[in-house]
Amino acid sequence: MILEKGRVCIVRRGRDFGKVCLILEAPKQKDFEIFVEGPKLKKCKKNVSHLWPLDLVVGSVKDIDKKVKI
Repeated sequence: MILEKGRVCIVRRGRDFGKVCLILEAPKQKDFEIFVEGPKLKKCKKNVSHLWPLDLVVGSVKDIDKKVKI
């Protein structure tokens, strides 16, 4: 599954466009909104279609700064 817990994504719609975030929990079946959090983004719900998943999986939000250049 491409959208899994710990997957790093980029927001591609709305006021948070271009911000890097981390998926906090895996989406359930037929669930279109998931919780995300990032270094420049508070914990919030985002629509799955508004996220662009990257090939990177990390353990916590602090690890994003080390792996991804923002």
